[in-house]
Amino acid sequence: MPIRETRVVSKTSTRADETFLDRIAHRWAVTVRWGWCVAILAVLVASAPAAAASLTDGWSAYQRGDFARAMAVWRPLAEAGDARAQFNLGTLYDEGCGVDVDRRRAVHWWSRAANQGHARAQHNVALSYMAGDDVARDYTRTLEWLEKAADQGLARSQYTLGKMYADGVGVDKDPALAARWISAAAKAGFARAQYNMGKMSRDGLGVDKDIEAAAQWFLAAAEQGHTGAQHHIGVRLARGEGVAMDRVEALKWMVLAADAGHPLAPERRDKLAAELSAEERAEAERRAAQWRPTTSENQ
Repeated sequence: MPIRETRVVSKTSTRADETFLDRIAHRWAVTVRWGWCVAILAVLVASAPAAAASLTDGWSAYQRGDFARAMAVWRPLAEAGDARAQFNLGTLYDEGCGVDVDRRRAVHWWSRAANQGHARAQHNVALSYMAGDDVARDYTRTLEWLEKAADQGLARSQYTLGKMYADGVGVDKDPALAARWISAAAKAGFARAQYNMGKMSRDGLGVDKDIEAAAQWFLAAAEQGHTGAQHHIGVRLARGEGVAMDRVEALKWMVLAADAGHPLAPERRDKLAAELSAEERAEAERRAAQWRPTTSENQ
């Protein structure tokens, strides 16, 4: 399920914490990307036809903007203890879909689902405590719920934990623990975690310095459309740093990064292009035009 971005402030209101929270504070929403919900609903229908049919009815209503109908379908299921319906109900209150925005009720329903082991609800409860969304800001509870979701393999929670330990938000800085969690998310395909592992491998933060690993992590994130990673892998391909030199491929990535708005990429793109032949520039442009991002469920 896709992620709704939510800006939150930190406990201490320091600029460093605000920047960190801006980067990682994303909640799972009820809406769907990449056809993932369709697959989930197919499993639900096979395993519990009656309940799944009702959940599907609610989802269909949500898709067409009939939030009152979605609420009417999901509320009885949520009150009867269905964790998936509880999660969805919480999201309706959080987004103000068919009801006034009510973060307290959102946290109430997410908490009920979280207590039943619903990983995405656990993640949302954690970020609610981090943000102070109508609950007292509490980093201890944030960590508790993030660890529960991370232990279930939720990549976004693994990444968030890692960034908390990397930046020292609510905890003492611990580069090794940060690397452990960010690496887990990166291996699960989370692009921002892959990008961060590229930087950590490059700089030897929490892991051994390894320029080859750095290049591979940057490439993995770049393939998913991460602009910073596209710039970084372009630089490395141009220099032959941690990867075989390929200046045409480097220009391709610089073109993509520049087109996506990376502030350093245009100058480096132009400098590199000036050093290549017309045929090489044309090939790089052709590759950039044909490139399409890979996708992962764990974004």
